[in-house]
Amino acid sequence: MRRALTVATVMSLAVLTACSADDESTTPSQTQEGTTASEEAAPEREVADDPVCQDFLAGQGTPLDERAATQLEVVAAGDDLDPVSFSEVTLLSGRLSTLAERADGDHAALLERIDAPLVEVNDAVVEAGTRTEDVIDIPDVDTTDAQAALEELVSTCSA
Repeated sequence: MRRALTVATVMSLAVLTACSADDESTTPSQTQEGTTASEEAAPEREVADDPVCQDFLAGQGTPLDERAATQLEVVAAGDDLDPVSFSEVTLLSGRLSTLAERADGDHAALLERIDAPLVEVNDAVVEAGTRTEDVIDIPDVDTTDAQAALEELVSTCSA
């Protein structure tokens, strides 16, 4: 019982940390240096002025489109996940659904299609009650439509 409570607490802290705002101790010079380093690492891509596109393709840290591509590959592989990997799927699903709520019709529909396999995995794991296990068995999920929607949204949002 204590182990399950500890794991749940740690996962909750990970979720809160990942969803929290910028660290208050970050100074503008630190932010500028971090931006410069990331700009050198990856070429700047043109993003449409739409706020949803901005959040999806050019948000802080790793852009959501890259995270979605990675997590869809993980889900498509169907391999068992550890709690950290499962929390990444869950966090991304939450970010995508929040973004879909703010999006207009076409963008919202694409975001929902991208999120669908992640929601299916999350729901199956929650229903099975295995989200705090060391090894989390995930169901076989078809990600073909989600990957097509991801490509479509990226091309739509790229200026």
